[in-house]
Amino acid sequence: MTQVIYGAELHDVAHKSRLEAVYKRQQETNKQAFYLLPSSSWLKQARDKQPGLIICTFDDLAAYILDQKEMSYLSLTEEERTLFFQQFVRDESMFDGEMNMAKARGYADTYGQIKRLGVDVQELEGSLKPLIPLFMKYEQVIIYEKKLLDPENRILSAIQSLSEGKGVRLSHVVIDGFFDFSPLQSLFIEALKDIGAKVEVILPNEPFEIVEQTVRELEQMGFANHLQPSRRSKKENEKQVIASTTVEEQWRGVMEEISLSSLPEERVGILLVDEQDGLQQLQRYADMYHIPLQIPVKRTIETTAIFSFIKQVIEWEQRPLTKWEQLPIVEQILKLHDVKGLDFAKQKKGFLENGEWLDERYKQLYDMVFEWERSDEDLFIHYLTNLLDWLKRLPLLSYWQEKLMEKDQLSVQQEIADEFKALNLIASKVEAELTELKEKRFDVKVTFELFVEWFRAIGSSASIFKARGRKRGVAIHTWRDIRSFSGERLYVVGMNEGRFPAPHRLSGYVQERDLSSLPIRYSAPTQEHFQLKQQAYMDQLALLQINIIIFTYVRGVDPEHPLLPSPYLMDLHTDEVWSWQKRMQKAVSLTKQSFVEQVASKIGEGYKVDPTPISLLNVQERQARLTEAKERFTSEYAAKKKKHVVAVTELESYARCSFRFAMEKGLNVGELQSKQEQVSPLSIGQIVHDLIEGVYKDCQLVNRPFGSATDIELQQVPVRLKERFEEKWVDVERQNHELSRLDLMLKKEQWQQHLHHWWQAELKHFWQNQALTEMKIMAFEYPVRLELPISEEESLILVGKVDRVDQKGQSIVIYDYKTGAATIKMDEVQSGLKLQLPLYAYAIREQLALKENKEMIVDGASYISLKEPSKRTNNGIWRSEFIGKHSPYQVTSHCKNREDHFGTKSFLDKYQVIEQIRLLWKGLSQAYDVAPLECSPFCPYLSICRATPEQREGTR
Repeated sequence: MTQVIYGAELHDVAHKSRLEAVYKRQQETNKQAFYLLPSSSWLKQARDKQPGLIICTFDDLAAYILDQKEMSYLSLTEEERTLFFQQFVRDESMFDGEMNMAKARGYADTYGQIKRLGVDVQELEGSLKPLIPLFMKYEQVIIYEKKLLDPENRILSAIQSLSEGKGVRLSHVVIDGFFDFSPLQSLFIEALKDIGAKVEVILPNEPFEIVEQTVRELEQMGFANHLQPSRRSKKENEKQVIASTTVEEQWRGVMEEISLSSLPEERVGILLVDEQDGLQQLQRYADMYHIPLQIPVKRTIETTAIFSFIKQVIEWEQRPLTKWEQLPIVEQILKLHDVKGLDFAKQKKGFLENGEWLDERYKQLYDMVFEWERSDEDLFIHYLTNLLDWLKRLPLLSYWQEKLMEKDQLSVQQEIADEFKALNLIASKVEAELTELKEKRFDVKVTFELFVEWFRAIGSSASIFKARGRKRGVAIHTWRDIRSFSGERLYVVGMNEGRFPAPHRLSGYVQERDLSSLPIRYSAPTQEHFQLKQQAYMDQLALLQINIIIFTYVRGVDPEHPLLPSPYLMDLHTDEVWSWQKRMQKAVSLTKQSFVEQVASKIGEGYKVDPTPISLLNVQERQARLTEAKERFTSEYAAKKKKHVVAVTELESYARCSFRFAMEKGLNVGELQSKQEQVSPLSIGQIVHDLIEGVYKDCQLVNRPFGSATDIELQQVPVRLKERFEEKWVDVERQNHELSRLDLMLKKEQWQQHLHHWWQAELKHFWQNQALTEMKIMAFEYPVRLELPISEEESLILVGKVDRVDQKGQSIVIYDYKTGAATIKMDEVQSGLKLQLPLYAYAIREQLALKENKEMIVDGASYISLKEPSKRTNNGIWRSEFIGKHSPYQVTSHCKNREDHFGTKSFLDKYQVIEQIRLLWKGLSQAYDVAPLECSPFCPYLSICRATPEQREGTR
């Protein structure tokens, strides 16, 4: 019998004696022998054991058979298959309503899954039946006409070639290390058996249900079953289960146990339950704890700056972009030139302000960005040609060579070496793909999005070599190759529910319910099938010669809703929990970071630690300062900053938040530049004030009693208001060129409405108010100067400007225009938050009384909000007689700010205004405590302010 099933111990995959026997047979028969294995780890080990023997996969054997039959074909990758499907989907009229190019990948993956099941496309049923025309067109054009074979069709073509008879020289095929076979692999084995090839399948001689199922299928093909149960005595291994609060604590726990163990590292193994995320985390923590690994250290090129730069350029939008929109590419350019710190910030600032570059090399690379041209759709070969040409012209190599020659820059040189290798690898990948496509006469048009997806796939699949694996390091395994581990202690990391057993998903649009309607000859890839396979994976651990197996999983930090362990661990007791708190209680710190954390933890518990690390002493000093929240300039600096002429608005700003005042006035720290998203409120405020004053003066309505203005004169105001607004808005658009035309138009319409409502309110309150016919606008932007004695030696001069002063005989009223909402409370006056109206009222009354040599009375003062121009309640302070139903100023009875001595010294004394001004002025040049009375959520210094959330909430 030439087709036989043999049994072997679990760990005896690719045993040296079997490899030697197969190689000897190859030498005797002068025909090629093949040894098939399931994973790269097994392949590497077997090739080291027996040079000269072809040790490969099913795909490699299929390629050999096609070469022996002298079949002319070119290989097609799965990505390339997707590109063809995109074109076919677009061309198929039967897919009207489904012309979504994103579905092309779904159809391509569906086709690949169908072929892996060993099913002909004409045999599709149910929901898959409508795909038959598309799949038949793909096979006719790509397989039969273009002779391009994707991975599945290479094996199917090899099977077809074997069925056609002579032409293949095979002496011996050994298949080792598998638990089961896919339907396509089973068909391949059957085809080898049908031509009489000597085929040996070596399976584990353990009573795994998945193996028994595989044996039955091989016997059905005609294989003789020589598998004998294992007679080896079973070694009982110890099992432990350890939970952890976080993924970090899980990995730290594993690394610390390995570090403290007396076992040599090569006697310890780690099985990664989650291969994708687990490997990256493993390498990070192994490096942190200086634990050698047997696997080489690699870095995917998607983590390099050059890949990020190229990807950003490829995806660059072909439209005019603002400088803020270009900032990400500028940052990538600076990163590629190792620009950091202050130079990094200066370059960004210069670019945003005027497009200036500090180094010609940066500008050369920036200019290259605009040399990349893209189209929404093009031949794939054209995309690759353009990209390769662009890559070869990148002006980076000379700079990198200079940096590599510098001394004492090891970390920089290592990073540049990685970038250099990554760029070369990207270019070689693109060039190789281009060469292969030209060979295949690959003239398919693809969308730009699919080309970008292809490029991203390079980043995640291609890696640059960083360091070799260490022979005397910790062994790293997956479920497929764990049988090769021969150490004493094994950590199975990440045994959470949902991770193992992992749910199995079919590719594309194939659902498990479709499997029952398809003519699948051998084991269909159902959930049940894969559960049996994962059960065998788990059961094999107990049969390996390992002293102790430690399963770890993440429980989480919420005891009421913990993450769950794998169902396979439910019958095992959790022996330990790794957490940050427990790690802090350990007697030994294995990393500098852990040591500092442990000392910090003890200090936090109230212990005195001596000596305390300098880094923690610095933290303690900073904490004490932050807790106290007091910031002071030195007395020498304060003396220089002290001034005796102060704007009233400065005192208000200081009262609101002394820390923000220090940033703006004391240290001249500008606002953090960011992308402009709206028209600056300051610009709007300036325009509104200029408009109101200018329109009134243009229409000659200043210093005229309200009752003297004719209807014709008043009708000219909105006309002139509109004209002046249009003139001013030109400047607004010029200053805010980064905003879209739509945003500017909407803002313009909004303020046209606000100004219209403002004028209607002006008519109602003043020009058509019969109670104020004799009152007039005395002045706009009226200057105020008020001298206050601070001590016998010092006095303070307060200055400011009043937006508008109205006068009628001995009565005056003050108005202050605001573009936002505005209110005033008397406790805000007393705290110094609202000083303008009270101080301006007192100062102007004093000035006019002196000027006109008569007693003057302030009837009131009010803010006029352009958003609520008719409001006359708590946005002002009025004498009692002017509040209520008969108020000539139309102040409603809801106004709480009734002050009969407003504008006098008595009012200032009542609310201790002068005393508060003295305190504010004293702190103005020196004290900048973080204790805001008002905290804006839009403050530009939030990122560096340490006001607590409670403080901020309290100020609102």
